[in-house]
Amino acid sequence: MPFAGAPAVPPTGYVDLTGNGKIRLVIQTEYSFEEIESMAKAEPEVNFIIASGERKLLYHYAAIEKLLLAYPNIFLANGNFCSTRGLERLIDAGCRKKLLYGSMAPFLDPGQAQGPVVLGQFDWETKCDIAGNNFRRILGIPAVSVPEEKITPVKPFIVDAHTHTNEEGTPSRFPAPGAAAKWELWEKVLDDYGVEYFFNTPGEAIYDAVATPARLIAGKMCENSQGRVRYFCSYDPRHVDECLAEAEKSLADPYCIGLKIHPAEHNVFADDERYAPAFEIAGRFNKAIMSHTWGVSDYNPNQKFATPMLFDRHCQKYPATRLVLGHAGGRPNGFPEAAAMCKKYENVFVDLAGDFFHNGVIRSAAAKIGADRIIFASDIFWIDPRCMLGMLLASGLSAEDLMKILRTNALKVYLPA
Repeated sequence: MPFAGAPAVPPTGYVDLTGNGKIRLVIQTEYSFEEIESMAKAEPEVNFIIASGERKLLYHYAAIEKLLLAYPNIFLANGNFCSTRGLERLIDAGCRKKLLYGSMAPFLDPGQAQGPVVLGQFDWETKCDIAGNNFRRILGIPAVSVPEEKITPVKPFIVDAHTHTNEEGTPSRFPAPGAAAKWELWEKVLDDYGVEYFFNTPGEAIYDAVATPARLIAGKMCENSQGRVRYFCSYDPRHVDECLAEAEKSLADPYCIGLKIHPAEHNVFADDERYAPAFEIAGRFNKAIMSHTWGVSDYNPNQKFATPMLFDRHCQKYPATRLVLGHAGGRPNGFPEAAAMCKKYENVFVDLAGDFFHNGVIRSAAAKIGADRIIFASDIFWIDPRCMLGMLLASGLSAEDLMKILRTNALKVYLPA
């Protein structure tokens, strides 16, 4: 179900933008990259703009970079393109003139496309190129020059409450440079994004919580950061005894801020009784549980294991254990369940991690859940934090509510006094 005023699906197809066939918008979920390359080869006089469909442009970074560099007539619209530092990496690779602002509004919130440009770590001329001048050149009209708007750096204050690291050599669906759990790789990243605290679940700990516990992967990074980095202990219900033994060690560690569960990854429904020990032990240590949640998906059937209402039985039995529904239900069909759980249980919260970029989601969350229950999170290294930051900054929420979402709610849930 779409949010008020927003369409349920984006326009799709092979769109001629000018009526003369010289500029065509190609929706990536409708055409493979091989098909897009064939189009560009067959008609070199036509400019092809790659745009996202319903699903994010994330796993496709390498394919996009290759096409942008190889074909003068291929360009990228940045809506729903959410690779961490994706614009910076493409600019560094030589693709500056191939990047076009395109928000996908009204289907998606324009802030998710504006944030990485406005807060981009590149010069003003490049920002103006992406914002409009690159497309003006395609159209054959003059570029526009406007006075520079300076971005004032802020002292880090944000809590990014749902993040991941990825060790070198760990298999990944897309390139993840500089994502290992090493403080020297992340300190400047956090400072650049205004992030003070970074709550991390190493990817390896999700995939194999027994062989690669988060404490052993993230501990040194937490220590070297002097506590700016904290970690979740991963809990896999298929290995209850081993995970409980690790949780006894980890939850006693002040650097550990709770348990992370991932029903979709582990293929165990969230209402399974094997999750009950996680709720019990987290409550005993006064630590939180954060879980991946999502709506039922026709292209990712594993999401059925993690719909928000499945947690109801555990919340009834363990009402004192704080639960954060990661991704706020993930999609418009999961969001109403997340909102209902927050309404029913005072210790249930949502975080904004991931690519929940649908137009109206921030205002709907503020209205139906309340700013006191919403926690900022990015899902970095997967997702660029500036996508969600752009949505929040453009949301019209008060400074007081934004501070709750960006900082104080996470401290209340994960680092209670």
